[in-house]
Amino acid sequence: MINELALIVFAPLVAGALAWLLDVKGIKEAIGLIGAAVPLAYTAMLYERASEGISFAVNLGVFDITFRLGQLNWFFVGIAVLVGFSAVLALVSTAKDSYEWLFALMSLSGVLGVFLAADLMTFFIFWEVMTFASFMMVLHYNRSASLKYFLLSVAGAYAMLIAITFIYAKVGSFDFGAVQTVFAQDAYAKMLGGQATFSSTELMALFGLFLVAFGVKAGMFPLHVWAPDAYSETNQSYTSMFSGVLSKAGVYGFILMYILIGTRLAVEFGAFRSASKFGYIIAFLGGLTIIVGGLLAALQEDIRKLFAYSSISQVGYILVGIGVGTALSMQAALFHALSHALFKGLFFLIVATIVHRTGKTTFADMGGLAEKMPFTFAMAFVAILSLAGIPPLVGFASKWVLFEAVISQNLPILGGMVFFGSAIGFVYLIRFTYAVWFGQRPTDLDDTKDAPLPLAIAMTILALFNVVLGIAPGLVAKELNKMFGKEIIGGNLFVLDLGFGKYNALAILIYLIAGLIVAAVIYFLGAKVRRVPVTDTYQSGNPVTMDYNLTIRRNFFLPLKEALAFWLRISFDRLYRDIGAWVEDLAEVLRNYIYNGNVQSYAWYLLIILLILAMWGV
Repeated sequence: MINELALIVFAPLVAGALAWLLDVKGIKEAIGLIGAAVPLAYTAMLYERASEGISFAVNLGVFDITFRLGQLNWFFVGIAVLVGFSAVLALVSTAKDSYEWLFALMSLSGVLGVFLAADLMTFFIFWEVMTFASFMMVLHYNRSASLKYFLLSVAGAYAMLIAITFIYAKVGSFDFGAVQTVFAQDAYAKMLGGQATFSSTELMALFGLFLVAFGVKAGMFPLHVWAPDAYSETNQSYTSMFSGVLSKAGVYGFILMYILIGTRLAVEFGAFRSASKFGYIIAFLGGLTIIVGGLLAALQEDIRKLFAYSSISQVGYILVGIGVGTALSMQAALFHALSHALFKGLFFLIVATIVHRTGKTTFADMGGLAEKMPFTFAMAFVAILSLAGIPPLVGFASKWVLFEAVISQNLPILGGMVFFGSAIGFVYLIRFTYAVWFGQRPTDLDDTKDAPLPLAIAMTILALFNVVLGIAPGLVAKELNKMFGKEIIGGNLFVLDLGFGKYNALAILIYLIAGLIVAAVIYFLGAKVRRVPVTDTYQSGNPVTMDYNLTIRRNFFLPLKEALAFWLRISFDRLYRDIGAWVEDLAEVLRNYIYNGNVQSYAWYLLIILLILAMWGV
C-alpha cells in the first residue's frame, strides 16, 4: 500500500506531469483537479491520526527523503491543500495551456513536501522544487519579474544551504530531532558555563542565514521586492496559491527555526523587554513589512499590484506574532497565517475573475461592476470585511488575538505598527470597493459576465471558510491548543477568552444583523440622499486645484504620495539593481584581466597559489 504522506506530496506532481503530457482539453483539467483533490482528501482523513506522528521515508542511497506528520505541520498542510485545491479549480477557467498545469501542481507538491519534511535535506530539496515551479509560472508571463524572483530566491537558497551544511558538519545529522537535541544541550551547557558546540559568532551567522532564507520567501521587508511583480505578473488563479500558500513556507521556516535553535538563540542573546532579542528583530522587521506593504498598496493604480503589496503587509502581522515569541503570540501568528491564506486566496481569485471577464487591471478602466458581476461582488464583500478585520469574519478574530498578544507584552512600538497596518488597510480597501464595483461603468464593460462556474465554486469554498471560522473561531482555537498541548486561548465555539479579554463572535453577528435590519427599514422608509460636490474630498477643506484629479479611479491618493515623496525615493528594489550592475561590472573586469583565456596567465595563477600554500606549510 502506498503511504498516505507519499500520496499527499506526490499526487499533484504526478497529475501535473500527466496533464502536461496528455494536453487534451477536458482531460488535463480533470487530471489536475484529481491531483489537487487527493492530498485534500487524505489530509482530512489523517486529521485524527496527526497526533500519532505518521512517518514515511525513501532511501536514496546517499541520504533519505523523510516525511513526518504531526499537529503543527498538519495545520500548514491543511492550509495548503484547501487553498491549493481552490486555486487549481480556478485554473480550469483561466489556465492558458498544459505548461501551467504542470508547474502549478509541481509547486503544490513542493510546498507540501516542505511542510511534511522531517529533516533538513528533505526540507531543502522540496523548497527548491517549490521555488523552481513558481519561478517557471512567473517566467511564462513576465521574464523581468521572473528574473528578479529567481535572483532573490537563489540568494535565499544559498543562505539556507550554507546554514544546513554548517549544522550537518557540527551535528552529523539532518534529522530535525537530532538538530533540536544538540541545540537544546548547547543552551543548557551555556547556562551552566560549559562548552557549547556552536559559538556565539556561529550562532549569529546561522540566525542571519535563516533570516535571509525564510525572509525572502515570506516577502519580509527589505527582501520583499520580488513579490509585487511576481504576484501580479502570473496567472491570478495561481497567485491565489502563490500568495496564500507558498508565502507560508517562509512563515513555517521561521517557526521551525524557533523549534530547532530558538532555545539556544534565546540563551545566547538574551531578551529585549519581554521578547527575546532575536525574536524582536523578526517582529520589528515584520512591523516594517506591515507599514511598507500597506502604504505601497494604497499608492497602486493596478489592482494586481495593490493586492500583491497588501499580501506582503499581511504577512508582516504573522512575523510580528512569531517574533514576540509567547505561546499566545505564536497561536495568533498561526491563526493569522490561516486567515491570510483564506482572505488573500479569495482576493486573488476575485482579481482572476475580473481580469478573465474584463481584461482590465487598472482602476482607471473599471467601475460599476457590482451590477454586472453580483456574485463576484458578494465574494469581494466577504474578502474585504475579512482583510479589514471587521467582525464576525475570520480576519478580525486572528487580528484581535494578535493585538492582545502584543499589547499584553507591553511592546508599544510593535503595537503601533500593527494598529497602523490595520488603518492603512481600510484606506486601500475603500478605493478598491468604490473604484471597481460602484460608480459609472465604462461602456466597454456593459456586456461583462459574472464568474465562470469553476471560479465561482473556488471563491465560494474560501468565502465559506472566511465566514464559518469567523463566526466559530473556537474551531481554530481548539486546534491551536491541541498543537501546544494546553489551553492558551479559552472559550467555546463562538467565544475566544484570553483571560484578560473576550471576543464573542455570535453576539457580534446578532448585533450586526439587527443593525442591518434597522438600517434597511430606515432606508426603505425614505432616508434622505444628499448630492455631494466634487470639492468635498478627503482633503478636509484644503483647496483642490486642477493639479489634483482626485476621482476614486485616478490618482486618488496623490496627496499621500506627495507626502511620502522623501521615503519613496528610498528604494531597495533600485538598490538591488545597482548591486547587480556592480557585480556585472566586476565580472567584466575579471573576465578581461583575470579569466582572459590566456594559458600563460593561468599558469602564473597556479604558481602563485602553490607558493602561498608552501609558505603556509600546506
